[in-house]
Amino acid sequence: MMFEAPPMLLAAVDFWMSRWLTPIWFLGVGAAFGLATLALFLGLCWILSRFSFFLEGLRRSGAAHVVAGLGAIGLTGLTFWTLKDEVRLFQSDELTLVVLAVLFFFSIVTWSLLYCSSTRFLSELRSLLFEGIGLYLLSTVAVVAVVGLLCTPLVGATSEAIASIPKLFTSGSSAPQIFTIPGASEDSEARFEKLDIRYDPATLAYLKVESNKNILIGDGPSVAEFKVTGYKLTPDAPALWDRGKGANKCPLPLGPGSNVYVQNQEFGDAKLEVQVISAPPVREATTFVLVALFVTLVGLMFMLMQAAAPKASAIALSAAKSELSQPLPVILMILVALAILLFVFLPFHTFGEDIKLLKDCGITLILIVATFQAVWSASTSVSEEIDGKTALTLLSKPVHRRSFIIGKMLGVFWLVMFIFVVLGSWELLWVAYKPIYDARESSLEPPMWQQCHYEVMQTLPGLAMAFFQAVVIGAIAVALATRLPLIANFTICFAIYLLGHLTPTIVASAEGGLPLVEFFSQLISAIVPNLNLFSMEAAIDSDVTVPWTVLASVLVYTLLYFLLATVLGLLLFEDRDLA
Repeated sequence: MMFEAPPMLLAAVDFWMSRWLTPIWFLGVGAAFGLATLALFLGLCWILSRFSFFLEGLRRSGAAHVVAGLGAIGLTGLTFWTLKDEVRLFQSDELTLVVLAVLFFFSIVTWSLLYCSSTRFLSELRSLLFEGIGLYLLSTVAVVAVVGLLCTPLVGATSEAIASIPKLFTSGSSAPQIFTIPGASEDSEARFEKLDIRYDPATLAYLKVESNKNILIGDGPSVAEFKVTGYKLTPDAPALWDRGKGANKCPLPLGPGSNVYVQNQEFGDAKLEVQVISAPPVREATTFVLVALFVTLVGLMFMLMQAAAPKASAIALSAAKSELSQPLPVILMILVALAILLFVFLPFHTFGEDIKLLKDCGITLILIVATFQAVWSASTSVSEEIDGKTALTLLSKPVHRRSFIIGKMLGVFWLVMFIFVVLGSWELLWVAYKPIYDARESSLEPPMWQQCHYEVMQTLPGLAMAFFQAVVIGAIAVALATRLPLIANFTICFAIYLLGHLTPTIVASAEGGLPLVEFFSQLISAIVPNLNLFSMEAAIDSDVTVPWTVLASVLVYTLLYFLLATVLGLLLFEDRDLA
């Protein structure tokens, strides 16, 4: 059971610090749920390891890949069949991207379940999680969870937020419910008909009721037995209600255990159509699920790397540990953290829109630092190892060149992930505080915690987009480092960064011009990644929430370019002379 704040502390919910720390509490509890999910997953893997005689045979024969693939496809199909009402809202191209993203998630789950249940992996788990990059990532997530849980005494209605989690999976838009109501006869008044309308008063968020005749809606079999005032519905004015209008204006009774009675006040049958959209009492509980999914997915990917590719994993962990032992990433992260803190108190003179510049500048700085570190690490861990004959010594052991390149790719990936987890958490902390600071500076009432939470959740897609962009450039840097030294690699990656953001402009300006110019513009757009797809500035400036379909499409785009960069690196390194 979640710790409940003492009554004396509940009075502090309106305190400005409570409004600031409530979004941090949501993030921290979500991180704690993610860590708990990983712990349960490892417990399940330990149980499956008792049947190693069967699973080991699947892993050795390669049948485990087939079983994992079929399991991922089956889980994806079951998910979309369960959510078939929500799936109808997607267009065909959007649905394809969402299906691929969900398939990627379940693929990680099924492959991890089969390969992380080996006795070899479980014996290596301690060193994996408590040394090098694994320790840094685990410590960062644990700090976020602990800080969030420590904020619990300052947060009100924690039990309601936790209780809203199961209702997240049962809420949403339902199919219209249609009823036929008999009309009045010539010698008597129409009686009230009891209708079985499917809705939950506690989760009802939006309601639309329309009829082709005048009807009366109440909560009793007669007007005299109404507990609340009845609602008169006319044919030309359908009833539209949302939670913000209050319970008194709702066409349907919202009292506990209330029944719905409808009277047709005209001759002839009436057609009544009810459209219900439900939402959990605390909608922000979605944060729990999203953060827990992120922590779980990252943890599973990290463990799967060690379980399925131990040689590549050893190279990746060594590369990430070597880079983090250098002062450069620490210095860069400290500088960015100080800059983000400065942006909170620095006036941008944007007429009350300073928080948008805080988001833009913070995300951009994190992206630049992560990209710089990725290119630097790719050059030092690949190019310098080749020139210094370290790669030759490594490959003289039973390590394939393929494992070397994939390991370096994964090492840069986890280094970028660590930078984004640390600096992203720091950015979210101060984004939650910024609306309160601006209100205090303008001598206004501090905003409610829901506004602070909204700003935090709007920043998360921007951090995800920036992370994907850094991963793409980092993968390209690793591929180029197999042939190019540090300076050349930096120059080409910088050119790719510029061209990637200018690709739509180049193609548009060359359209209809000289054929040779148009050909080269099309060639650039085909080879260079379109980095404008990763941009969030327009959405942040216009205060628009990014749809999950856009994030799914960018994820698929990132996976494709990461795989292409890996193949390119393998081709360039395959015949590289290391002697």
